[in-house]
Amino acid sequence: MPQEWAGESGRDRAVERYVQELLVRRPGSRAELPATLLLGPRGSGKTTVLRHLADWARRAPVARLDLAALGQEGRKPIDVLAALVFQLNEKKRDFARLRFPAFGLLTIAVAARMDAADRDAAVRQMEEALVGPPGSRSEVINQLATYAATVLGAPTAVTAALPLLPEWRRHWVRLRVRWQLARIQRRSRGGGSVDGFLVDLNQRYGDREAAERQRAEAVLFDAFLDDLRRAYGSRGGDKRRTTQCLVLLDNVDSPLGNDFLKALLDARRKAGAADPLLVLTTAGSYPAALEGFAFGGPRRPGVLPGRWPAQEERFVPEQVVKGLVVGRLRDLVRHEVEQQAKEALRSAGRRVPVPAADNGVQWLGWVVHELTRGHPAGTAQLLAALLERPADEGWDARLRQVLRPSGELVDALLERLLPLDASGELMQALARGAAAVDLAQAQAGRVLWDESSARVQEEFNDFCTDVLRTMHLDSGDEESDGRAETPHPLLRLLLLRRLAAVPEPDGAGGAAGEIEGTAGARGRRAVHAVLRDRAFAAGEEATAAYHALAGGDLAAAAAYLDAAFDRVAPEEWCAELCRLRRAPLTESGPALDQPLWERYERLVEHLGEGAVEQRLRTITRLLAAVWIGPEPPDDPRTDRVGDPYRDPLGDPGAELYGEIQARFHTLAVHADSVPWTSALLRKAKQYGKEPWL
Repeated sequence: MPQEWAGESGRDRAVERYVQELLVRRPGSRAELPATLLLGPRGSGKTTVLRHLADWARRAPVARLDLAALGQEGRKPIDVLAALVFQLNEKKRDFARLRFPAFGLLTIAVAARMDAADRDAAVRQMEEALVGPPGSRSEVINQLATYAATVLGAPTAVTAALPLLPEWRRHWVRLRVRWQLARIQRRSRGGGSVDGFLVDLNQRYGDREAAERQRAEAVLFDAFLDDLRRAYGSRGGDKRRTTQCLVLLDNVDSPLGNDFLKALLDARRKAGAADPLLVLTTAGSYPAALEGFAFGGPRRPGVLPGRWPAQEERFVPEQVVKGLVVGRLRDLVRHEVEQQAKEALRSAGRRVPVPAADNGVQWLGWVVHELTRGHPAGTAQLLAALLERPADEGWDARLRQVLRPSGELVDALLERLLPLDASGELMQALARGAAAVDLAQAQAGRVLWDESSARVQEEFNDFCTDVLRTMHLDSGDEESDGRAETPHPLLRLLLLRRLAAVPEPDGAGGAAGEIEGTAGARGRRAVHAVLRDRAFAAGEEATAAYHALAGGDLAAAAAYLDAAFDRVAPEEWCAELCRLRRAPLTESGPALDQPLWERYERLVEHLGEGAVEQRLRTITRLLAAVWIGPEPPDDPRTDRVGDPYRDPLGDPGAELYGEIQARFHTLAVHADSVPWTSALLRKAKQYGKEPWL
């Protein structure tokens, strides 16, 4: 079972600090607490963060609900609100118990009154009381309490909701009613269950009574917030209650979550008064409830609010409308992954040897981060899989084995990252699309869609336009250079490995028109051949060279770089080299078991055939080495090429770095130009030490 490390990363602690600053309350304060929406794709750790926060804040009034799970059970917003109230009503050792008289009595009346007219009358009475003078509220509560004390038709509803009401010694209802309610509580102690209460409550409204249910839900939300404000507004409550109420809601983008979020925000807006409810919600997509005009209108396509400040351990959500702020849950940064690697090795003990590289723990954190780019679920599962390998297996072999194209980990992570409803055809389409430089190229490449159904194309387009499923980079993002979006780097790596598992049909290295078989059966080389021919026909030389290299044609890619040497500036040439070095490696599986230098020399063996110009020979050897080798530390002037693909498996020990430096120096010596020499020597310096140090 992968370890979650909940609350241990700097990211999680930043969210915790954000919640703590809002949760702590000073007497006399009436702060307006916004609802906070945390956005993150599948596997980003949203549920883990909420679970950690619920445990961290357990001494305060806290409630945590999974709205997707409740929706699958057929629950409605009225049930979710009741479950929320019961959790906030729990006894806390250091916190005066919260009571919900208006909510509790109204739910008893709604659940117990079988006649629809009587239920509706009770709802309307409470609705008028909540906006009327204090005396009218007391009168309605007394009437409902009298009814609750005498009702016999729904004992589950009455006995389960009794703990929500104030203690009997308080003079909030008539003496006879208090006596009757206390007697019911004594006789039914332990007999009323929350689950039974929710079932009773939900069954009171049929499908034909949707309007009545919505009216009751709206009034119950109003009563709930009114009870909270009164509990904190009294003189005693103001002094004793030192924290707000924390409500943690997972999957608010589910159908039930959308309905509940809209009802809650509507109730808070309608009240127009501050309440002590600190709401933190999570979603894997932008909730439909927030697209409506009342919530600020639709968002800009392809853009999500909320940024994580660069180089800062602060969570700073962005206000969308009054009362709602939105922030994104970032991936883990490298030092956080290194810390997890250290903890994983420590917990494994002597059973697992430390990697032999210089500073082996740091190396493990680096290589895992390079492969996952900090995706929380991917990081946890990859570390767990590496530690489960046989004790005598070397770390290079462990990496190759756990990430075999047809391995269990690749399948498990794809299932974790892809949409829940992804079809097999969509999986094949995504694998083919991952070979493209970006999603725009994949969507425009008609040759990849010749035999795909319109439904699959529509599914693929939906995926590409879902901001949280992809790595959308808009012009305001400092990580972007204006190129179109790509899938998350980990997802792209996994899809490419899935594509590598597809058998190559005959003619896979030929032109697109010569490739036989269905689109779904095309292997890696065939797909890159299709994309290469398309780019060549469109006059896109750089893209054609990228796919030539990904398809195994090192000579063509090197020839492109050699021709560009005479017609572009040094920085531009280095950027093109960087773009090409990120082309997916063609070798996987058994090929990687061969010695590194043997694989490298096999790539460049054609240079010994016939006369090859010295510069082209050097460029070819340089390109082969940087393609196999892992990424060096970034150079902002040349390495921001929009393609986030990383794959250190070709040379996880960075053994080719010396060869790369030598080839850069050779080019610099023969460049006979100050700008060229300076740029090439600067690039050589990038490879001066191991990338994990």
